[in-house]
Amino acid sequence: MSVILTTRIKNHIESSLQDLLFLKDTAGDLSKMYSRGLVAICLSGLSGQPYKNIVDFIIDGSKDNGIDGAFYDPARNKLYLVQAKWSAKGTGTIDTGEIRKFIAGVYDLLNEDWKKFNSRMGSISPQIAVGIRSDPQIVLVAAFNSENPISGECQSIIDDFLNENNGDAQEVVTFKSFNLRNLIRTIKSAKSGAKTDIDVNLLQWGDQKDPYYSVYGKVSCADIAEWHKEHEDLLFTENIRSALSDSEINAHIEETLINSPTEFWYLNNGITAIADSISRKPIGLGDQKDSSYWSVGNIKIVNGAQTTSSIARAYLKSPSEVKKGYVQIKIISLDKAPIDIANKITTATNTQNRVEPKDFLALEAVQDGIAEAFSAMGVQYCYRRGEKVRDKTKGLDVQELAMTIAICGENVASVVVAKRNAGSLTDPNGHYQKLFDRNIVAKDMWADVQKHRLASEAISNFMKDKTGRDEQLAVHGNRFIEHLMLRSGTKKINSIEVGKIHSELKNIIEENYKDCYLAVLFKNAKKCSAIREIYFKRI
Repeated sequence: MSVILTTRIKNHIESSLQDLLFLKDTAGDLSKMYSRGLVAICLSGLSGQPYKNIVDFIIDGSKDNGIDGAFYDPARNKLYLVQAKWSAKGTGTIDTGEIRKFIAGVYDLLNEDWKKFNSRMGSISPQIAVGIRSDPQIVLVAAFNSENPISGECQSIIDDFLNENNGDAQEVVTFKSFNLRNLIRTIKSAKSGAKTDIDVNLLQWGDQKDPYYSVYGKVSCADIAEWHKEHEDLLFTENIRSALSDSEINAHIEETLINSPTEFWYLNNGITAIADSISRKPIGLGDQKDSSYWSVGNIKIVNGAQTTSSIARAYLKSPSEVKKGYVQIKIISLDKAPIDIANKITTATNTQNRVEPKDFLALEAVQDGIAEAFSAMGVQYCYRRGEKVRDKTKGLDVQELAMTIAICGENVASVVVAKRNAGSLTDPNGHYQKLFDRNIVAKDMWADVQKHRLASEAISNFMKDKTGRDEQLAVHGNRFIEHLMLRSGTKKINSIEVGKIHSELKNIIEENYKDCYLAVLFKNAKKCSAIREIYFKRI
């Protein structure tokens, strides 16, 4: 079967990709063409982009440094790095030498050491650099036309890399094998255009016929999980964002579904989707509204990406419990709708006012007390939704206060949270309680706010002429640099002082964490604690 499917992939590359691929350096070596074709199919399948938008990001060839493709998706803030291996017999995967070279190349790329790459990487390096500075989710991909798994030794090398660069419950880097099954599925999608067709069983359903058709009802969470397993991020290509893997809200969704699945329908806002077509299958219960089956063509979830991905993760952990849960869904057909309706629905469903965790601070007595204390000083303090600071020289909001407390405090974990998930600082179920569990002296805190503002401005000024890893250190390490400056007791809060701290941090990191991706390093409390200890011993 692998040989037959491999032939199908070869034919597809020859008919649909050969004219798009860069082949001037192959000297007629068809294996290189097929390998680059795998990269194109892989990146297209992962990102939902057509081949013509992908081919410039294939860098396979001399001096590719182990990376055959690199593509940054700004809409979902994902950086895909691909190594591909073509097997004429359809049985081979990636070997250990190739994986080690790939991992070394990934480190060079994340450090923006572009001189180690070829000119094709050079031409796309500005786009990749933008992605690196955006603190993306990094997806390492091994693409191969085989159904066989990668070897245990290769998996061990990958696991070591993931363990080194993920930490503190945050998944910054992931790995995916894009195998024969994924390749065939992507090719089928490319040919048919129906990338995300599903069948759905709706309970207690209803429909809306005018002005355009839609159906709604309850759907099993297990079914949602199967959709995600089959189509993954292609479900979200019409959404303003993809799933957020490290969101605390997502963690709460998973917890609810696993621990209280029968309550999930009551507690969740549901999912909104659009589709090219919706048709009822003739296996429902006649005109009854209890249950009915539907064929949905090219479904795209425009609101509910976090719910969907959380359901999928919960299903992997506890399928028996997730099967007990249901979620409300609304699917709108684009078949006879206006041409711009998809954008309107996506915009509308993602711009409604929502209750955010920090909105519950309006119920906190401690926040009332802080507001009164600041007011007595003539300082406006905003902690309710809709309140705006009228004059920044005489006011602040709860997010800025929480950030200042975190940066100026002794606890490195708070500094790391400030960088990793600033929203948690004002989330009553997050890090908030650890910051506001003591008496807040308004006069002292207002002075700290002024210092923190100066520190942030100083770092911004310092970064203006920095590039490469130096810029990354200032971008990703900004909160940590602020912390070191404000905890050092210095009266000098300016870009010169930032430069001194930056230089010393650079030395410490070079000595102890030379290859570490800086975006990950400054989100790891254990490593930041060690760096701080070394820093204060040296100054």
